[in-house]
Amino acid sequence: MERYLNIAKVNLKFNLLPHIIVVLFLAVLAPVIMGVSNLEPLQVAKVVDFYLSLFGIVLCIPLFIPDEDRSVRELIQSKKESMYLVQGIRIVEGVILLLISLALFLLFMKQQRSQFPYCQYLYGAIANGLFLGGLGIMMYSILDNLAVAYMIPILYYVMCMGGGKKYVGRFYLFSLMGGDIGDKIYLLVAGIIMIVVGIIIRNKKKIKRFINR
Repeated sequence: MERYLNIAKVNLKFNLLPHIIVVLFLAVLAPVIMGVSNLEPLQVAKVVDFYLSLFGIVLCIPLFIPDEDRSVRELIQSKKESMYLVQGIRIVEGVILLLISLALFLLFMKQQRSQFPYCQYLYGAIANGLFLGGLGIMMYSILDNLAVAYMIPILYYVMCMGGGKKYVGRFYLFSLMGGDIGDKIYLLVAGIIMIVVGIIIRNKKKIKRFINR
């Protein structure tokens, strides 16, 4: 257990910390950009769908960044723990931080006298965040390009904003604004699947490269 905690501590200090700062910065900017006080449910839904969805991109996509450093990768490979385990700990840590940041932000909105069903909107925010984060992780594992891994979820976000539900069906990000919480389950499940697939693809590619040396 101590080894697992050490992996989490190292990831938090050297990988996730800058991204946590970005999320904090976004949270501080929210009252200026979107407004958080005395909002009706529909207005809060806009904050959740348009703004809080971005937290998943910031906190989930950095999953593979430490592995880009060859010395770090070789150090991990020399230990008993598999890359699957290390990356599993990293993504769990990222998801926990995502959950905490979303929960605290929505709690703050409650304290600012905004009216909305807390648990329902938290669920919607997590579903969106995991979907966009999972999409970035999967693209990173396939294309091996960090910039593109961030760009594709953002393009998907823009496509949903501009094209509406007709292009993406049940995977529409902004369904909460229409009062539809039901479709969030598709985003949540798809996000989890893309994270798992991304980790598998990434490690299979690493194994092939090692064999072909």
